[in-house]
Amino acid sequence: MHSNPVIVIPTYNNERTIVEVVRGTISIGIPVVVVNDGSTDATGGLLGEMEAITLLSFSENRGKGAALRTAFEWCLEHRYTHAITMDGDGQHLAEDIPIFLDKITEDPRALWIGDRLLPVDGSIAQPSRSRFGRRFGAFWYRFYTGLSIRDTQCGFRVYPLVTFATTGCRRDRFEYEIEALILAAWRGIPVKSVPIHLLYQAPEERVSHFRPVRDFLRISKVNSRAAITRIFFPSQLLDAPGLSLREKVVALVKHELRAHTSPRKAAFSLSLGVFMAVFPIHGFQVISLIALTYLLRLNRPLALVGVSVSSAPLIPFWIAAGIGVGNLLIPVSVAVPLATALESKLPVFMHSWLRNLPVAGVFEGVIRWFLGSIVLAVIAGVVTYGISFPLITKVRGRKRKKHPPKQEPPSVHS
Repeated sequence: MHSNPVIVIPTYNNERTIVEVVRGTISIGIPVVVVNDGSTDATGGLLGEMEAITLLSFSENRGKGAALRTAFEWCLEHRYTHAITMDGDGQHLAEDIPIFLDKITEDPRALWIGDRLLPVDGSIAQPSRSRFGRRFGAFWYRFYTGLSIRDTQCGFRVYPLVTFATTGCRRDRFEYEIEALILAAWRGIPVKSVPIHLLYQAPEERVSHFRPVRDFLRISKVNSRAAITRIFFPSQLLDAPGLSLREKVVALVKHELRAHTSPRKAAFSLSLGVFMAVFPIHGFQVISLIALTYLLRLNRPLALVGVSVSSAPLIPFWIAAGIGVGNLLIPVSVAVPLATALESKLPVFMHSWLRNLPVAGVFEGVIRWFLGSIVLAVIAGVVTYGISFPLITKVRGRKRKKHPPKQEPPSVHS
């Protein structure tokens, strides 16, 4: 694969460092694009005097993510294949650019990110806040993606422009860079790290535009969305067509409606939902049902339809029905000993205020409800399966008669 790399430097109010940074990158001998993100100091004027760069300028500050997205669009229009991104505050060294150029040759499909390991003379010690931030970011990134990237916060990177354009990164500010890493991994783009130099400047020399509260909340929002997606959505969501979360959810719902819909699977999914609706674990039916549908590979929408019969207005009915079945089927010789055993397991401090209550009667009722609800759940599930299976089979048969499968034309061999 022929590569055509370009250096991209977003900058905002870096008048003290931007000239030296840009001159160092120009010396490497590949094109340089600088995005002036609405600077209000002398940064714009200094960049305007430099001839060997392409300068893109915003009239007002829009954020690092917006600057990178604009630069990437420009680079794609001009047929560049890879963007090497650097910060304009002087913490990234131009002498590391050849390392990234070699890595592009090694794996042009990868998003390469710098791992700030190599010491630099004159650099101060890494602040404890930065060390914590790296560990924190690395832990959660591994949780989201399964990949071990030690320095997820480094902005010295190589983006494979054509494939990265399909990730759908839309953030405007600092959170863009963590979103880029997460979505790249989820879209199958290799994410790899490479050691680079570590240069920390004294606080009075370095200009940082990171707003601790506002930008931290923005990054937390990206992290929260990633965590929710990873925990609560199956892997099919990440692989579904579409770029936005809404498009992916729609595609996933369509997939779920078609998945595991043979008459037997469909009827069992519905009956399992009804069984879990009546089973005496109110408040935990849905989460337990979802786990079972994944384990048994059942149709989740149909199972959720079944469990909906235990919605809030119907819960008292099912509790009363469970007690009724228990009264009919559970003899006193079973209920009373179980109630006594249950009472004996109570903590000692509870006996004082339960002393004047008909505890035996209360616990006997609980036992009858619990066991009766289990029996009722089995009956409801079996009846649901017995009714739904022939109906689903009949409907499926009608659809096949109405829309018979197309016949393949006969093959011709010469």
